[in-house]
Amino acid sequence: MKKVAQVVNISNNMASIKIARATACGDNCASCGNECTTNGHIVKIENKNYSIGELLIIDIEENNVLFYSMIAYGIPLFVMVITAVLSYNYIDFGDKEIVSSIAGLLSLVGSFYLLRIIDTNFFKQGTIIKEIIPFRGE
Repeated sequence: MKKVAQVVNISNNMASIKIARATACGDNCASCGNECTTNGHIVKIENKNYSIGELLIIDIEENNVLFYSMIAYGIPLFVMVITAVLSYNYIDFGDKEIVSSIAGLLSLVGSFYLLRIIDTNFFKQGTIIKEIIPFRGE
């Protein structure tokens, strides 16, 4: 998957690039009415003589995107469901439905902190980007 990005900042041999987010309406946001934001996603990469405002083509590993999406959405859902089921089966005080629902929601919040730890320790920023080449208007 190829995306066009723009260099927005350079500091300490790192370039911040802004990658446009994919929207449901494609490239024609004016016709959509969905009022989605067109802000981008800022990614820091090693500066290889880029200049501010330069356009780049980012080639992204599609398999990694699917894998990261599965982790980002799958882990919290899995943790919430397992916690709710286990708490419903093993808790003997109060209203079981309410207690298991609260336990599931608390585990959902906790799983986002778990994801933050996994993200900072195991996944590196460059593993999703296959290649970066200057945009030549093609």
